[in-house]
Amino acid sequence: MHVVFHHPPWLERWLRSKRRLAAARRTVHHVRDGYWVATQPSVEGSIRSRALRWQLRLSRQLAHILLLVGVLGVLIVDRTLPLQLLTNPREASDAIVTQLSSAVPAEQIVRIAPAVRHTPSKTVEPEPIAPALRAPQPVLTAFQTTHMLAENETLAEVAERYQIPLSTLVWTNQLDRGDALRVGQPLRIPRLAGVTHTVVEGETLVGLAERYGVAPEAIATFAPNRLPGGQLVIGREIFIPGGRLPWSNEQEAAFAQRRVEPVGIVLVDETNVRSGPSTDHPRQAQLAAGRQVALRGRYNDWVKIEIGDITGWIRSDLLEVDPAQVAALPEVRDFPPPPPRWVWPARGVLTSGFGPRWGGFHNGIDIANRAWTPIVAASSGRVREAGWCSGYGYCVKIRHPGGIETIYGHLIAQPVVRVGQEVSAGQLIGYMGSTYDRAGGGYSTGVHLHFTILVNGRAVNPLRYLP
Repeated sequence: MHVVFHHPPWLERWLRSKRRLAAARRTVHHVRDGYWVATQPSVEGSIRSRALRWQLRLSRQLAHILLLVGVLGVLIVDRTLPLQLLTNPREASDAIVTQLSSAVPAEQIVRIAPAVRHTPSKTVEPEPIAPALRAPQPVLTAFQTTHMLAENETLAEVAERYQIPLSTLVWTNQLDRGDALRVGQPLRIPRLAGVTHTVVEGETLVGLAERYGVAPEAIATFAPNRLPGGQLVIGREIFIPGGRLPWSNEQEAAFAQRRVEPVGIVLVDETNVRSGPSTDHPRQAQLAAGRQVALRGRYNDWVKIEIGDITGWIRSDLLEVDPAQVAALPEVRDFPPPPPRWVWPARGVLTSGFGPRWGGFHNGIDIANRAWTPIVAASSGRVREAGWCSGYGYCVKIRHPGGIETIYGHLIAQPVVRVGQEVSAGQLIGYMGSTYDRAGGGYSTGVHLHFTILVNGRAVNPLRYLP
């Protein structure tokens, strides 16, 4: 008996799809194995089988050719990759990492390196990946920073903070000149121990090395000095690594306790420091503009200052100073009295006075004594003329404040002062003699000093001024 089973439509569709999938799998297997089996052999099926095998063989050859062309293209474009590295994957990966390190930051190389390293066939312990080294940054200056000096801060504390010798801090900021320290003063902090030096004409590398106790190479090869070929440049400041200057234990102790204090800054070059608070007091020193002086006291319009070993007085209008600081200073009165404004220019006998004489007019006084008797300035002023003068022989002419000029004639030899020099009352200017210039109308009857005082160009009696 023949039984016919009827399936639902959905089951029929599923069975047909399974049969088609099985037929496709058999076709793929036959193609892979190189032969073709048809369910119904025919001449047409045989032709199709041979054509399919030819297409597969042609595709394999074309793939091989394309692979070779790709390898040749890589070798032509990247000539920096040696051909022998293709046979050694380990060396090739190391070469690629080396090339990447020159173009990619280190943190990216750490991520890229595992991808290009060769993986051995057997399991081994992974090698540690060392970070790529960065190129050292060039050192452009010998100083690491600038420190602003704070109130109540000592130099010893600054040196300890930056781990540098106290002497190096002093030398590199020229604090050994004696200038006072002020709040907010910038201090250069060097990177290492040493001393700064400004090159002047005539100096050599060997001479500087001997002076500061270092090798010449230490100066020439220090990059911030910028000395190509070891050639010094006049006017350039250089740093002497390891250089030293004389330094004692007393200096170490004194500078260690230095701190900020009330300070005035000199405004004008050649500012006079006097022994007392007046222009009548003699000058002790002259300071250049920019020097910092410590304020110690005040009197009227004058300020008592200290700088290094010098203690004296400067007019307050010649200093950049805080008026509140000046007002807070103690008033000082222990200064010497000013010297007399006028002194006799020489010792001796008054042999001729001021006025009519021998049918003419004598515009000064004559003081007689032995040859080489000292002659001094009758008052403080500036030398206008010194040497051979018309009519007077060897003479000195000095200008004083208020349009006053004094003349000293008949000196025995060339004066000991020079033109432009400032002199104070009682300072030696020459020696008594008897020289005169006949061509200029001069005459001398013996060893003496002719002394004249001019006020606005007109002669006056010197006895009106001399004490």
